[in-house]
Amino acid sequence: MAIEQADPTGLLVDYIAAARYEHLPAHVVDAVKKSFLDTIGAGIAGRSTEIGRIVIGMARDNGGKPEAALWTEGTRVPAAEAAFANAVMARCRELDDVHEGSPRVGMGHGGHVNVMLVPSALATVESLPGATTGKDLIVALAVGGDLIPRLRMAAGNAGRLGWEGPTVGPFGVAATVARLRGFDRATTASALGTAYAHCAGNIQSTSDGTWDVWLNAGIAARSGMVAAELARRGHKGARAPLLGSSGLYPLYFRGEYHADALLSDLGKEFESGNVSIKPYSSCKATHHAIYTLQTLMAHHGIDEAAIDRIDVRTSDYNMRLAVLNEHGEPKHAPRNLNEAQFSIPFTMAAVAVRGSVFPDVFNDAILGDDRVTGLAKKIQVQPSAEKNELASREGYASADVEVHLANGRTVIGCEPNVKGHPANPLSFDEVAGKFAKCVALAENAMPSRTAGRLVDAVRRLEDCDDVREIARLL
Repeated sequence: MAIEQADPTGLLVDYIAAARYEHLPAHVVDAVKKSFLDTIGAGIAGRSTEIGRIVIGMARDNGGKPEAALWTEGTRVPAAEAAFANAVMARCRELDDVHEGSPRVGMGHGGHVNVMLVPSALATVESLPGATTGKDLIVALAVGGDLIPRLRMAAGNAGRLGWEGPTVGPFGVAATVARLRGFDRATTASALGTAYAHCAGNIQSTSDGTWDVWLNAGIAARSGMVAAELARRGHKGARAPLLGSSGLYPLYFRGEYHADALLSDLGKEFESGNVSIKPYSSCKATHHAIYTLQTLMAHHGIDEAAIDRIDVRTSDYNMRLAVLNEHGEPKHAPRNLNEAQFSIPFTMAAVAVRGSVFPDVFNDAILGDDRVTGLAKKIQVQPSAEKNELASREGYASADVEVHLANGRTVIGCEPNVKGHPANPLSFDEVAGKFAKCVALAENAMPSRTAGRLVDAVRRLEDCDDVREIARLL
C-alpha cells in the first residue's frame, strides 16, 4: 500500500520499524520496567471495584477464543477483550501513570499512557505462538509510550479541549502490537491508519462524577488491537490519518498541529521516559496540591485541627478537571468516590486528615467523614494567569498553597515536582512497595510468593527469554 508522504505517518512507521533495544537510554528502560509493574499492580487493585467486576463479568460471559488471561481471574478470553477489561481495571482506581510534560518541547502533557499499552502488550504476547523476549517487550512499550504523548502534545492547547491521552491511544497501542508482531512497513501503516478510525474518549465524566473516563483506556486498548489485527488480515487503513483533510489534527484538534512536538528527535528522545508514577489514587491534576500541603504540614508540624482555611491557585484546565462539577460548583462534598478522586479540595482534606490518598483509606467510607468534608469546605481554589501559562508549557500546573492557621500564622508553599515525577522519581523498590499495597486490595488475592516472583521477573525484564512466564503469574 502506498503511504501518503505529505502525512507524517510514514515517518512514524519508519521509526516503529527501526527502534532497537540498544537505542533506548537507560532511564527509558528503567521507566518502562517500573510502569510495567505499576500498571499490573493497578489492574490487580481494580479487580475488586464495581466497574472491575462489570468488565470482568462481561468479558467472561461473552467468551470466545481463549487467547489471554483476565488478570487474577484465571479465565482466558480473546486478546482484545482481555486488553479492554484489564485496562479498565488498571485505570479505575486512578493509580496508573501519567505523562506530565516534555523537557524536549515543553508543550503540555501527554496524559495517561501505559494503562493502555501494558494490557494490550501482555494480551498480544499471550496470543502469539512463539516467545517474546523481555527486550522486545521493552522496545514495544517504549515506542508506543513515546507516540501517545507526542501525538497529543502536537495538538498544543487543542489537545486539552476535552480530549485525553486515550483519545490518541489507539495509535500507540497499534504501534506496540505492530512491533510485537513484527509487521512490515505497509501493514504497520495500515494499522496506524485504522487506529485513527477508532479514536475516541473525553473528560466529561470527570465533571459529572460518572465512570466513562475509565472506559476510555479500555476502549483505546481494544481499538488499537483491533486495528492491528485488521491490518494483519489485509485491511487497508487511511493513508493520511494525521494531516489529511479529515485527519486527526484538522478534525479533532481544529487545525492546530506542531510538527516539532511530534517529530523532533524521533528515535533519540523517548517520551516514554517522562512518565510519572502516582503515589496517590486520584487525578494527576490533584497531586501538586496534595503533595504541597502534605509537605507543608510535615515541615511546619501542622495538625489539621489548626487549619482555618487554605487558598490554592492553579490553572483553568485543572479547575475544569479537578475542582468544578457539571454545574460549575466546587466539589467540596463529592457525591461519590470517583467525583472525590477529581476534587482538589477533597483530596487535600483527605491527606490532611487521613495522611494518605490511597484506596486503603481513600474509599467510599471517606465520603462520610465529617472531618474531611468539613476541611474540604475551607479550601478555596482559584485559577491564575501565571498557572495557565505554566500549564501550556508544562502540562499539569503546580499549585500555590497558602495554609492559614487559627493562630493567625500563614505558611505558603509550591512543590513543582511531586513524588513520582521524573525529576523526583519513585525507585523500583518504591514501585514494588506500591505494587504490594495494590495486591493487598485485590479480591482474588495473589499469594505473596507469586507476587514476589512477578516483581523479581520485572526487575530483570531485559533478561527474560519468554514474557509469557510473567503473564502466567497473573
